[in-house]
Amino acid sequence: MTVIKSRRHPGAFLLSLGLHLLLAALLVTRFEIPPAPRSPPQPEIIEAVATDAAELERTRKAVEQRRQQKIRDQQAAEARERERAEQESRAAAEEAARQAAMKSLALQRQRENEQREAEATRQREAVAQAQREAQARAEAEARQRAEQAARDKAESDLKRRLEEDAERKAELAARQKAESEARRKAEQKAEENRRLAETQARNQREAETRRQSEKAARRQAELEAKKAAEAEARQQAKAQEAAKRQAEHTAAAKRQAEAEAKRKAEAKTRREAEARAQREADEAERKQALATAQAKEQAERKARQQAEEAAAEKAAQAWVNRYFRPKVERAWRKPASAAAGMSCKIQVRLQADGRASSVDAVCANGDADFERSAEAAVRKAAPFPMPPDPVIAEQLLGQTVSFRFNPD
Repeated sequence: MTVIKSRRHPGAFLLSLGLHLLLAALLVTRFEIPPAPRSPPQPEIIEAVATDAAELERTRKAVEQRRQQKIRDQQAAEARERERAEQESRAAAEEAARQAAMKSLALQRQRENEQREAEATRQREAVAQAQREAQARAEAEARQRAEQAARDKAESDLKRRLEEDAERKAELAARQKAESEARRKAEQKAEENRRLAETQARNQREAETRRQSEKAARRQAELEAKKAAEAEARQQAKAQEAAKRQAEHTAAAKRQAEAEAKRKAEAKTRREAEARAQREADEAERKQALATAQAKEQAERKARQQAEEAAAEKAAQAWVNRYFRPKVERAWRKPASAAAGMSCKIQVRLQADGRASSVDAVCANGDADFERSAEAAVRKAAPFPMPPDPVIAEQLLGQTVSFRFNPD
């Protein structure tokens, strides 16, 4: 059938063959079909297909539609690819901008952190300085409180000792008074007993005398006539004896009274001397204790004053070395004659506002230019910062401030 059609319409056959070849070429160039594995060359077989013009047109239109669809698909893919590339570019730009913003923000945060750290460091240093100053003030106040407590304790101890001495003296005086009263009462009681004994003895003697008189009277009554003269003589003798005994008794009583009065006077004199000696000893002991306490307090006050002055002087020198000398060294301008290792001793007298009222620099090698440069540095560095502690400030203002200037 194909052979018959090709024979009847040779022109249609050629047109169909050309269209097929064109379509094959288009498909090869558009779709980029990978080349098939090479095979040994075969003899070309051309199959002739006979078709009519309508079918060929439909085929052409279908091929054209597929080509157009392919082109549209390719354009859509290219548009999508461009859009995707643009999106990636925009995303990359946004990511770069975001990275730059983050980097800028990180740098800003780093600078802020550094500023905060620097501020925190300054605050810590200020707090540390304030703490050191507060500690110094607290230590000074503690020392003052301790010294005041020591003074109060010393005064309390002295007052307590004085009160104890007064109580001891009062007890001694009361005891002495009680002993004196007891001795007086005992002596009075002994005197009363002695007088009572003497009275009883006298009464007994008188009773005995009366008994003897009555006996003699009875004997005299019995022997009135015989022994009248003898009885009278005996009566006179007895009267004389009684008078003699009475006189002896009176003399003995007088001697005893005189001896008792002398003993009492001596005891009173002795008590008064002992009391006076005790008072003098107590007064001397009190004066000695007071003098000892005053001397001790004066020595402690002097030691505290010396310690405080030494501490204030040391703190003043430390202040000078820390704040004065670096400021002078920064303000120093090296003269032409300056050499390595040169130094000088600078003496400055300060005013209350930290300015230098007088400056004197003495160098070991006697270099006048170096001395003048050091003095100029001191005047340029003034006014100097004064310490907040009034004691240390008083040390700096009350004397000539000296420090070693060694710019190397």
